[in-house]
Amino acid sequence: MKLLNIVHEEFSCQRDGLKIRGTMFRPKGAGPFPFVIVSHEFMMNRITTVGYAHMFAKLGFAAFCYDFNGGGTISQSEGKTTEMSVATEVKDLYAVIDFAKAQSYTDNDHMILMGCSQGGFVSGIVASELGADVVERLIMVYPALTIPDDARKGQMIMARFDPNNIPDQNLFCGPIVLGKIYPETVMHWDAIEMVTKYRGPVYITHGTRDHIVDYNFVKKAFDTLVEKDKAAVAAGEIPEMPQLVFETIKNGEHVYPFPPHRMDTNNTIREFVMGREEILRVDVRLNEKMKFAFKDGKLDWNIPFTGKGFGRFYNGTVKPGASDQRYYGIGVSDVTADYTFEGKDYTGEDAEVHVINRGVPGGWKPTVTTTSKALDFINHNEAFGRLRQRGLKGPLVRIFMDYDALK
Repeated sequence: MKLLNIVHEEFSCQRDGLKIRGTMFRPKGAGPFPFVIVSHEFMMNRITTVGYAHMFAKLGFAAFCYDFNGGGTISQSEGKTTEMSVATEVKDLYAVIDFAKAQSYTDNDHMILMGCSQGGFVSGIVASELGADVVERLIMVYPALTIPDDARKGQMIMARFDPNNIPDQNLFCGPIVLGKIYPETVMHWDAIEMVTKYRGPVYITHGTRDHIVDYNFVKKAFDTLVEKDKAAVAAGEIPEMPQLVFETIKNGEHVYPFPPHRMDTNNTIREFVMGREEILRVDVRLNEKMKFAFKDGKLDWNIPFTGKGFGRFYNGTVKPGASDQRYYGIGVSDVTADYTFEGKDYTGEDAEVHVINRGVPGGWKPTVTTTSKALDFINHNEAFGRLRQRGLKGPLVRIFMDYDALK
């Protein structure tokens, strides 16, 4: 099956005699392609990660998603839920890695691991065990790093038990039944220690209203990772700080059920895997005084706007005179936003930032300049844009640059 120049294939592999079933997406051609393995949440299956895999394929990766053995009642892989644990899922991921590496179209020097919730915990463990020489990047989306703590409390989602005397009988957890192995395996684990041994680039995202996995615990894990990387640089274990990104999704809940939260995450992931980091976020507010006219057979649409720019490098307000100029015609379109901020850079100095953002095939292409001496790197490096449309309110514009330019 081929969709939009993407090859789609089903695959299977084995772990301890159990069949793992999965789905692969990749660009047309022989490759070799860098590859990504995406691991799903507790109780779910790969249907929740197929979208990520297809997104990666459009970026030029071979992407594998799969069902954990015993992962739940909707899993298409073999195995019983009563025999599943985080440790067995770690083994499953290793089996999929071996399968992916054996394919002729994969580039074994460029592997990324990504996981959601429990799959994020699993991916973090494996990345830490394999190291940055094998795993090029690690992506954890609302990672369930509280699983060991939950086991010690005797409260694992809907399952309740005495942690000092785990019953031999099955544990009922909503639609699935767990075995004693599930809490017993992780009872003495230190999740933060396990996932922060990895010394490569890491992206973590978590919602502030996650009622399943505590936001503060995951943020603590990220802060620990930063400190360990700093210590590794100081000790000469690694030459420099890797790219580390923690994205807070304000009011985000577990599994990101609201499209804007998932879209912001996807946009950051797209740029992260290309080695880019956000330098400025623009909250655009459209002005009601829009002007329409026909010119040379085309619709000339001028949309004035206001807004604010913010981020770790710069904070400012859009100066008067900002406009979004759009021309539409048969087979012809041209969209250009031109605006200037006045504000302060991260050193506290007054500075302006000028942005010209044009619509191009497949996205947006911003040109950014600034009067800030501290941010002079902006004047000498290529910028990349991502937009999330928000109706008549105006888009959320995000501007990225290569991480190497920001060091």
